[in-house]
Amino acid sequence: MIPRTFFPILALLLSLTPLWAGAQQARLEMAELMKLLVAKGYHDIREVTLTEDRFEVDALDDTSRRVRLVVDARSGELLSQERQ
Repeated sequence: MIPRTFFPILALLLSLTPLWAGAQQARLEMAELMKLLVAKGYHDIREVTLTEDRFEVDALDDTSRRVRLVVDARSGELLSQERQ
């Protein structure tokens, strides 16, 4: 048997569900990612791959060296840069 106090608590939790869904940040659009990378000095962006919550990007850095970037798909934070 379910206690009567369970239903008001359940109703409250269900009413808060849209707040939880909105709290999750959306992924960056491709145009936003490009603007972000260009603003950081990267250019000649050749390949962009989305894997789970990260973008993997092949580009040239500000000294025209080929690099592989890993960018957080939600925040736009540069997670790593590796020379190729």
